[in-house]
Amino acid sequence: MSTKLRIALLAGLLAFASNLLIIGFIHFQTRDEIVSELRHQVAEQSAALNQVYRKGGVAALKREISEATDADDPQTALAIIDRSGTPVYGNVDSLLAPDVAWFAKSRSAVLRLKGEDSVLEASVNFRPIAGGQWLLTGRTVSAGISLRETLERSLAVALAVSVLLGLLCGLIIGQYVDRRIHDIVLVADRVSGGDMSERVPLSGADDSFARLSRQINQMLDRISTLMGELRMLTDSLAHDLRSPVGRLRAAADAALTAETPEERDQMLGAIIRQSDSLMRILTTALEIARSEAFTSKNQFSWFDPAQLAGELVEMYEPVAEEAGAAMRLDRSPVVIPVFGHRQLLAQALSNLIENAIKYAASGGEIAVLVHDEHSTLKLGVSDRGPGIPAERRDEARRRFGRLDPSRGDEGAGLGLSLVQAIAHLHQGDLALFDNAPGLVALVQIPVRADRRS
Repeated sequence: MSTKLRIALLAGLLAFASNLLIIGFIHFQTRDEIVSELRHQVAEQSAALNQVYRKGGVAALKREISEATDADDPQTALAIIDRSGTPVYGNVDSLLAPDVAWFAKSRSAVLRLKGEDSVLEASVNFRPIAGGQWLLTGRTVSAGISLRETLERSLAVALAVSVLLGLLCGLIIGQYVDRRIHDIVLVADRVSGGDMSERVPLSGADDSFARLSRQINQMLDRISTLMGELRMLTDSLAHDLRSPVGRLRAAADAALTAETPEERDQMLGAIIRQSDSLMRILTTALEIARSEAFTSKNQFSWFDPAQLAGELVEMYEPVAEEAGAAMRLDRSPVVIPVFGHRQLLAQALSNLIENAIKYAASGGEIAVLVHDEHSTLKLGVSDRGPGIPAERRDEARRRFGRLDPSRGDEGAGLGLSLVQAIAHLHQGDLALFDNAPGLVALVQIPVRADRRS
């Protein structure tokens, strides 16, 4: 059964059930109101006739009954009944199944009025009078029943119409839902077939289907981006590994053909260095993948970023001096603790420091920055080197995105890509700014507000 038909049947069933409850309530409520009103009228009339009887006796009672029956009220039933239940005076011709014991208990009876061929249901009241007789006061319920039957017929028609309208509305809603789902299924089928360019059309509304469509489109955009990065990664990895693997193969061949032990040892040393370079590339690529997959979040803890930066400055300061640059720590007066992966953030900051020493030591000054500004921790490095042109900063952050066209050096172009992946792991980003001259590279991480109190 299709979704559209199921929704239509469900809507019709709900309409039927809800209207049936309403009709049932109206039916019983109307019946109770009619019966209650008749009984109230009968009780009042019986009390009035009883007063007449007490004051004037049977003769006065008969005169009052005659006047009441002559008023041509078709619902009025008045009579004096003997011991056997036979009417002896009034407009009641016969009373069905009369019984003296039944008189005192009954609130309804079936009787025939004089001049009528059919029997009628009536709400009655019995009062004993002299001589073992009974005063019957009643009102027929034919008018109330007629009203109730008319109401019931109207409600039955309304029930049928509501069910039809429920089915129609269900079909319309089902058609709408089926069309929106069909759009999503169609895109999913095409994506499954390999066409990643397909997107779910957006209606412009702000309903659940529109939000679902936007989420699906965002996921497809992310998948397309990851697939593009994966293709670029495999192409770049193959290209970048070719050089160290080629050098490794050349060094191994040279070691095999070495004529002296000293030459062979030298070639083996070169093999070890090339192996280490290859391991660094693979390890860095693995760290990037782990950071982007958020697999290291279980190792998060609170730590002082200023202390971390101070330790790295102390460790790299001799290396910077040897390269001809002075290194200093530039920190805010107060730096709050951060919840993160201390080892990965240390690696990210180390990569930025090593890049500054490698490319900007000629500028003479390298500053390691630790600032806490506007609920954001800014952890990075500034230098006075050649910097990176604004139009090439995205390329620098990309995997294997080295700005040096030569690929013969030991670098693999993964340093800034790893820093960016570590920043993303901490819900932050890597920002590159112009230092006029030089470059400012900052890992910007949002700081939890509850740590500021």
